[in-house]
Amino acid sequence: MSNGINSLYEFEGFRLDTQTLTLWRGNDVISLSPKAAELLKLLIERQGQLVSKQEIFDSVWAGTFVDKGVLTQNIYTLRNVLGTDQDGRQFIETVPRRGYRFAGKLTGIDNVNDVPAATGVNNGDHSRSISESTSNPTNVSKANLKRLTNLLLFGSISILILAIAGLGIYQLSLRTNTKKETAVSPIEQLRFQRLTDTGDVLFPTISPNKEMLAYVRLGGTEESVWVMQMATGRPVQTLPPTKTGYQSLAFSLDGNYLFFCEKQDDGAIYRTPVFGDTPKKVADNVWSDFSISADGRQFAFIRRDPIRNSLLLILANTDGSGERELSSRETGTQGYGKVAPGWSPDGASLTVTAGSQMEARPLLYSVDVASGLETELNTPNWRGITRILWTPGGTHLIVTARASDEPTSQLWLLEVASGDVRRLTNDLESYFWTSLSADGRTLVTRQQSIVSHLWILPDGDLKKGRQITFGGRNLDGYRGLGWTVDGKIVFSAQSDKTTDLYSVNPDGTGRVQLTINAGQDNTWPAISRDGRTIAFTSHRSGARQIWRMDVDGQNQKQLTFGERPKDTSHSAAFAPEGTDVYFIKSGDGPASIWKVAADGGSAAPVSHMTDAAAEDFLSISPDGAWIAFHSVSIKPEIRSDQPMVRIGFMSTDGSANQKSFDLPVRRPLLHWGNASNFDYAAGTFNTSILMRQPLDGGEPKKLIEFPDRVFDFGWSANGKDLIVSRGKLQGDAILITNLP
Repeated sequence: MSNGINSLYEFEGFRLDTQTLTLWRGNDVISLSPKAAELLKLLIERQGQLVSKQEIFDSVWAGTFVDKGVLTQNIYTLRNVLGTDQDGRQFIETVPRRGYRFAGKLTGIDNVNDVPAATGVNNGDHSRSISESTSNPTNVSKANLKRLTNLLLFGSISILILAIAGLGIYQLSLRTNTKKETAVSPIEQLRFQRLTDTGDVLFPTISPNKEMLAYVRLGGTEESVWVMQMATGRPVQTLPPTKTGYQSLAFSLDGNYLFFCEKQDDGAIYRTPVFGDTPKKVADNVWSDFSISADGRQFAFIRRDPIRNSLLLILANTDGSGERELSSRETGTQGYGKVAPGWSPDGASLTVTAGSQMEARPLLYSVDVASGLETELNTPNWRGITRILWTPGGTHLIVTARASDEPTSQLWLLEVASGDVRRLTNDLESYFWTSLSADGRTLVTRQQSIVSHLWILPDGDLKKGRQITFGGRNLDGYRGLGWTVDGKIVFSAQSDKTTDLYSVNPDGTGRVQLTINAGQDNTWPAISRDGRTIAFTSHRSGARQIWRMDVDGQNQKQLTFGERPKDTSHSAAFAPEGTDVYFIKSGDGPASIWKVAADGGSAAPVSHMTDAAAEDFLSISPDGAWIAFHSVSIKPEIRSDQPMVRIGFMSTDGSANQKSFDLPVRRPLLHWGNASNFDYAAGTFNTSILMRQPLDGGEPKKLIEFPDRVFDFGWSANGKDLIVSRGKLQGDAILITNLP
């Protein structure tokens, strides 16, 4: 019910403040885009009445041309955030071909006009509300008027006392927080503004003079580039849709040209006039994101050299001339990251990342442009770094990174000389790509959210599907899931600041946490065929290694250790008999496939590949004959008309020739249907199609079309039921001004 004092609507644990468009669940603020919050407000205010789609567009998106899919996306977002009511029903009901209605039951404080009842003054002849009495002065006796005056005076004094007390508490809290977290001060001065609300935006980039915004927009199976004049807010498509995709946008210093890179490994950098023309290739074999120097004359990027098994830091002029290798690192856990090198304002040095982004602490290094000499910088304890920008003054870096004890990537201000770090953001969303204006006062960033829940599909039938995990910010199954032989589901879930493994019954009951107080992330469970043992990847020892435990979480034991400090292990898979665990080992040289006894012991190499390396994923066929893995070639590959992932297959005993499939998957995952075929998820940005591919190379078969994104999936032991981690990934451009 609405409370006129605070403009609140309350329903089943939620509160919507219509003045600030803030949604609360208990004491937690639920992040919503302004348009999603306006949509929820409109539906709630109609209190169960049908609201047509046209009425929604006229109210929420008045005077703005938007695609009809925007409404569907915002309805989907609200449903994900709100979950279901106590009877399992959605709060927002769809009326086919007509519109939507709010189906929740409003509860809470009475309306402001019921002040006496709300304050407890409701007895005898005082039971009439103030509004009733004051609406007809002739009905107010002198006694009642006196009582009314006293009541109002008492209420005013009470409110004044509460306000003074609240101010004191706030000031005390502010002083306490300032002492406790002095590094948070820049947050208070920043100003945030959402520039897009379509949820399909990548690489938002501001021009040096702050007059234009360029970004990649995701379509069905293609991506296009748009440029928006900041003054008008009206976007124009400047590069056509393509299946190869676009990434790593950058404006020229004068704002007349736009640079972009192909969205695939070892792609090329192109230059095109801002408002469209035939792009010109200016650099080739580009493995990382790229950056442009402050004077607009040079590129910097990372190139992969498979012959030398190295990652090279490359400089080149923006017209494509003068390319040179500045420095190099061996491919592996200490190699350069895919982060665009950060140019210092004077062009004398570059800041790069080194170390696996999956490890506990990738490091920052300064590379001297004249000599190539590397110097390690004071790097905070971050688990992932995705973007580095120098401020114009040359004293600070703006970094997107995930703190070691936090679940989301945030924006940080790092003082290079001292290593002191201060927050620029501190919320529940993640921030990745950033772009800075020439004066350093305006920043554009991509704000991203991912929601993933578990769904059971009996008999693999989408129409029978039922959701078994709920919540507004869940990442259930995003980093692995599987079945036990007795029908339980084992899955990853983010808990507070780490990811742990859980088990749950197919009806959503009996949830049990399996990895407790186990340090950093525990992910990618693999379950033995007899259902007794789980192997998984854990960071608890300081680096990724393979661990095992009983199916109930007992007897957890480390299986891999690494002979050298750089060695890490991940992507466990059981042999059919359950006696051995296969895994991918990374370190010096190309990643390769190894195995270790499930009870522990010395590990032994399995793969003897000379032209490829194994990365990210491993699976054993039901008959134990084939190992499937994400294969990365060490030779230059022919580019296709859309990004593909190569899945390699090698026989476990070396008796059969290796084979591979290039598949249009977003994540390098597959699950075996039987020994002769496997399943994978393809599809558009936020829809998915489950496909079945014969191992003999026949045509794939479409199994299930999902209206949302599939992150992982798995068939039950009897092959009948499907568990799916599904949800949505959204990203929009955020403008941040008044930077320190």
